[in-house]
Amino acid sequence: MRDLEIYSPVEEISSPLLTEKQIELFVKRDDMIHPFISGNKWRKLKYILKEATEKDQKHLVTFGGAYSNHLLATACAAAKFGFKSSGIVRGEEVSNQTLMLCSLFGMELIFTDRESYRH
Repeated sequence: MRDLEIYSPVEEISSPLLTEKQIELFVKRDDMIHPFISGNKWRKLKYILKEATEKDQKHLVTFGGAYSNHLLATACAAAKFGFKSSGIVRGEEVSNQTLMLCSLFGMELIFTDRESYRH
């Protein structure tokens, strides 16, 4: 079974005003979960990954635009947790850093015109 637990650290915020008012303030740093699958991306993907693992599924498919951080997070999560992945990319075929990273993480990119994507 894959270890699907990723945690975000909690940091204390210090300032003279907080000290003066005797306030302890802590922030959960979801931006530090992972460089590519952080914050709300991880919060959404972890349930999909858990269900796919429980059902012994091997391949993730998702949809997004050419600059989609969701595509990148999915590609990275798939690679990290042993899944294959495909991304249906809205619009004409382009090349950019986001899609390059998706490819490096092993995601198959399938470009589709906007009309077909809409359907």
